Amino acid sequence: MASETRPEIAAYERFLVTRDGAPDLLRHTLSNRERLFAGLAALPVRSGFHPDRDAYLRNLARRVPEDGLDPRLLWLLATAKANQAERFAVGLAEVYGRLPHGSDDRILLHIHLQETYHTRILADVVSLFGLPVHPRPPSPLLRLFITRMVFAPPQWVLPLTGASEMVGCVFFRALRDVGCELFAAEPAVAARIRVLYNEILADEIGHVGYIAARLGPARRRLMRALYAALGPRMVRQMRELRQLCPDSEWARRLTGFRLSEMVDECAGLAYAAATI
Repeated sequence: MASETRPEIAAYERFLVTRDGAPDLLRHTLSNRERLFAGLAALPVRSGFHPDRDAYLRNLARRVPEDGLDPRLLWLLATAKANQAERFAVGLAEVYGRLPHGSDDRILLHIHLQETYHTRILADVVSLFGLPVHPRPPSPLLRLFITRMVFAPPQWVLPLTGASEMVGCVFFRALRDVGCELFAAEPAVAARIRVLYNEILADEIGHVGYIAARLGPARRRLMRALYAALGPRMVRQMRELRQLCPDSEWARRLTGFRLSEMVDECAGLAYAAATI
């Protein structure tokens, strides 16, 4: 799945070089991201909320959370579990050598490294509350689905990949908004939650725009149709998210997908090569 030379895709590549800096696959780093995290580490933030650690660890291992959990703890569980599928896909691609190589795949290298940062970013969010993140695999059915996608020819699955990235935009945007609302009484914590989640959201926006730019009109329509079918199903799989927001709120967020609006929210962090 090599990058292409169309103007909008070339502009996205230039944006990635400016935003991310130099990629290093061996160390799994992007130079500008490392500078960002060093700056955040120099200004540590810690919440005054002390969640029940035992309840958190117990429910981290459960597919269905216990009844009666504090909404703030539910949000932390949702954050810790938010990228199980993405983490599994990234690891599988590396183990089996399904990674971009060569100068034609610079965009895909940036995307791969961005996705490795998402686990770190979510762990940093949870660490604001003195809790760890223990990586766990997604469900067996989802693992099978991801495996098929990783090994399929990229062009075959591009609309489905794009639809999944669209759902990711909705999920991460919702988790950002809910987190900022839950911790509004701690402005420094809410601000750090926004900064960290916006890093992920900006990446996901760029991925959606890049995939849309690579698809023709018919395959963009397919991408939108897959998103409409996939979104509600993914919400149903993530029980913490359903407890945090009613179904009507998820329906509003899913049907109100506006990529340009999300770009504006991320204030210079995001670039969409095309709309969908």
